Amino acid sequence: MRLFFAVLISVLSLSPMAQMKDLSLEDAVIGQWTKFRTSSIQGFQWIKNRNAYSEMGKDTLLIHDLDKDTLEILSLSQIVKSHDELGEMKRFPRISWTGPTTFLFSSRKTYYEYNMTEGRSYHLFKLPKSGASLDFCDRNYMGAYTDENNLLIATIEGDIKVSDVKIENIIYGQAVHRYEFGISKGTFWSPSGSKLAYYRKDERAVTDYPLVDLNSTPAKSNIIKYPMAGDSSHTVTLGVYNLNTNTSFFVQTGQPSDQYLTNIQWGPKEKYIYIALLNRDQNWMKLNQYSADSGTYVRTIFEEKSESYVQPLHPMQFLPNKEGDFLWRTEKSGFDQLYLFNSKEDSLIQLTFGEDVVLDEYGFSQDGSYYYYSRATNSGLGKSIYRVQMDSFKIDTLTELTGTYNAKFHPVGNAMLLSYTDTATPLIQFILDLDSMDRDTLHIADNKLDSLKMGKLKLFQLLSEDSMKMNARLINPSQLDSGKRYPVLVYVYNGPGVQLINNIWRAKAPMWMNYLAEKGFVVLTLDGRGSENRGREFEQVTFRNLGEEEMKDQLIGLDYLKSLDYVDTTKLAVHGWSYGGFMTSSLMLKKPGTFNVGVAGGPVMDWRFYEIMYTERYMDTPQDNPEGYKQASLINKVDSLQGDLLVIHGSADDVVVPQHSMSFLQAAVSKGVQVDFFTYPMHPHNVRGRDRVHLMQKVISYIEDKLDLN
Repeated sequence: MRLFFAVLISVLSLSPMAQMKDLSLEDAVIGQWTKFRTSSIQGFQWIKNRNAYSEMGKDTLLIHDLDKDTLEILSLSQIVKSHDELGEMKRFPRISWTGPTTFLFSSRKTYYEYNMTEGRSYHLFKLPKSGASLDFCDRNYMGAYTDENNLLIATIEGDIKVSDVKIENIIYGQAVHRYEFGISKGTFWSPSGSKLAYYRKDERAVTDYPLVDLNSTPAKSNIIKYPMAGDSSHTVTLGVYNLNTNTSFFVQTGQPSDQYLTNIQWGPKEKYIYIALLNRDQNWMKLNQYSADSGTYVRTIFEEKSESYVQPLHPMQFLPNKEGDFLWRTEKSGFDQLYLFNSKEDSLIQLTFGEDVVLDEYGFSQDGSYYYYSRATNSGLGKSIYRVQMDSFKIDTLTELTGTYNAKFHPVGNAMLLSYTDTATPLIQFILDLDSMDRDTLHIADNKLDSLKMGKLKLFQLLSEDSMKMNARLINPSQLDSGKRYPVLVYVYNGPGVQLINNIWRAKAPMWMNYLAEKGFVVLTLDGRGSENRGREFEQVTFRNLGEEEMKDQLIGLDYLKSLDYVDTTKLAVHGWSYGGFMTSSLMLKKPGTFNVGVAGGPVMDWRFYEIMYTERYMDTPQDNPEGYKQASLINKVDSLQGDLLVIHGSADDVVVPQHSMSFLQAAVSKGVQVDFFTYPMHPHNVRGRDRVHLMQKVISYIEDKLDLN
């Protein structure tokens, strides 16, 4: 412990540079991910079934055995020599440990296992050029993958076709429900690897939506399936493929067909498979058990209902060596907490309490006596690591309650790699021995920004009108002139599922904000009500009425700025992207005259045009909530605009489709309202890569010009 804080003090007491340098916009946008990126242990992985870890060096793999206190170095040349097919490999590949001395890697879509004991690589299988979404199973050395709309299993002997569909818009093995409900993939191996569960998605009832492909001459239509709020959704079923019998069946999840199949989990003995079924209204969840041999319904373990919405995001976690008992995560108490389901008593027992929500789950100790997790601290700004004793339910706090900790847990060594950061500390990484609680510091990141003018950062809290604490981040110019008044930029998102501010290095602010502050702006960001990790009441206050409560909170932030004697209250700008584009437009149109200028990127202009799963959770359907949709729509409010508004949209945006901005511009033309517009050809929902420098120059130049600062 003493060593750790001695290191922390040394990081905080770095001597100032004699002359600070200006930050360029290109460095602020690109450099934050390249030359100014915080250094860390590269490619850290705990090694499977061994008290050891690996990290990537320059064209080497470094293997640290904690039991033997030894270091082994594996070079790129050793990998190249390990198999005749690897002669053209130019850099050390990404790896995934499959055993104590074996790991998986790939080269040109061909997958190998390297055996360190033998110094040899074994060819496993090769995917076709169109193969994607590999889900490798190290119990059977097979990989489920998708090829266009079909699902296959790659094996050493050859491919197994799980599906061979020729019907357009029926898709196997891919993620469903537009990646909502914690869904990130479409295949799920059983614990032994003898069965594979997979999603089947039928999009035939979903409306076609045309995007324009400008990369051909003439341009052509790129048709996607986009289910808008209130319209027909895709239907999903869950299939199970049995490798022993080479047969499939579909789980009998029943009707209605547009329900959501979420949080897929296998029972520990593969006798059952579990699905959290959520109705389309998203206010009624059933955790159902099905036979893993036939797909027949067995029972509903429990249900959860809400007057607003239920949001199952995390599959159950079965206790080791206890058939039927599992942990479940829910915010039914008002805050995301862990519960133990006792199968003998058929009851849920709450394990964690309080207003600090559970954030990450790391898993059980090897003997099952502890469960490790993290939770928010300091009103959501920080994160600390905990464990619960499964016999007594006693909670142990493993880290300090300041700053932010992230962890990688290793049950074999009963240890964690902990990464610590706060607003003044780039990164410190160390191993925590969970038996002795000793810490072994591995890496201390240098402050690569200490020679740059980065402005002055302040984290603080404001109170909403109903006295809820809201986190705020302020970046001022590094040299404030007491006789000068500074223009303002309010950067806004304030939407569900997102938290913009944390007690981490630079407080999570993108570096273009620091650049803008040094150009003479005061930059404020506020996580108002509706944003993530603050509990159900804080998050769901916006239900059925998106935009209204969030505007109130952003205006509280603006009132705070106006109270500062160095703020020019006649030069106020607001900018945001996606939900932030919706909020920017809302503030410009529903609170006309409050801001002089706004820049709305990828904005939702009418929730009727947004996709079903997200929109109907927070707004219900347009048929059930017509007044809420009307109030939230910005297309019918264009004539209230005062000031200057720039709308920016990617022409190939498949998330917030271009119809949002086009319909808004159409309304502006019909009403005779002047609105500025810029599109990024063939960019999707966000503008990334080098073109992002152009984007931020466009945003900043527009604001400076309209505020008459040039």
